[in-house]
Amino acid sequence: MRFYIMTAVITIVGLIISISFRFDFWNQHELPYDEEQIGLDDQIVINFSHVVAENTPKGLAASKFAELIEEKSNGNMIVQIYPNGILYNDKTELAAVQEGDVQMIAPTISKMTEELPSWQVLDLPFLFENDAQVYEVLHGPLSDQLLKELESIHIRGLTFWHNGFKQIAAKNGPLLEASDFIGLTMRSMPSKVLIKQIQLLHADPIVTSFNDLYASIQNKNIASQENTISNIYSKGYYTMHPQITLSNHGILAYSILMNEDFWNNLTAQQQQIITESIDELQRWQHDAAVKLNDENLQQLQHSKQAQLYTLTDEQRNSWIKALQPIYQYYEQQTSKNWS
Repeated sequence: MRFYIMTAVITIVGLIISISFRFDFWNQHELPYDEEQIGLDDQIVINFSHVVAENTPKGLAASKFAELIEEKSNGNMIVQIYPNGILYNDKTELAAVQEGDVQMIAPTISKMTEELPSWQVLDLPFLFENDAQVYEVLHGPLSDQLLKELESIHIRGLTFWHNGFKQIAAKNGPLLEASDFIGLTMRSMPSKVLIKQIQLLHADPIVTSFNDLYASIQNKNIASQENTISNIYSKGYYTMHPQITLSNHGILAYSILMNEDFWNNLTAQQQQIITESIDELQRWQHDAAVKLNDENLQQLQHSKQAQLYTLTDEQRNSWIKALQPIYQYYEQQTSKNWS
């Protein structure tokens, strides 16, 4: 028995000596690097988390942004994209970017309104008549003012992206008259203005994250929703909410945000690369969103599962009349923010 113990001790001592020798050797001799390893320590990685699919306006723009960053930096800056809420959902992504767990997110404007009530202006109904007006607002003086407000919560605001106009999808018949909403459960994002709109239509708002929406519909907790055609199509919501009213009553837009400390620690050249990439992407992103919504609308028109309806002028006016108090409500909610 003693022989085996001594043998084991000798073996362990030999391993320790061998490891110590190798450690000293590595410290005294610099190991060679291949070409792929050179410069990796200097490479800037931007982790970009969002909650939608890659084949949506936001997903496509994120991929295009990553291409521009890598191209303009000659590979010294990399954008790593995490779509479909695989890192953070739309309830947790804001805290994640504030804490530096990720460097970039692209939440809907409506998700920012609790922190920044003034942003609810873009949730007001029937504010825009066409996509051209949306572009002018999302990239004009108002957007500059809204982005500047992010300084109060220590976030760097880069820009806004368009998703498209919102429509109404339901499962128990089309919602055409304002009175059709009475008593329905309807999904809402956590914007007081959006919640109030649903209440003005005498429906029951159910605040649900985008990641949980599909399951909530399957569980019959939600009978209707407002969403863009691209989201309704890409997520398959039309299979459960097949009656789609083409109302164009509001827009869905995203704010492109970056961790403030991360931005401040970049060099001036690196910041310029990000800014130039964002600026170059503006028109491309907007046009891509409009095109994708049009293409998805055509696909829904040929689907046997979806039924599409267009509001008459009389029906549209009934919505506007029912929602008229929302503008005064917004002023009351945000007057101190614009004083």
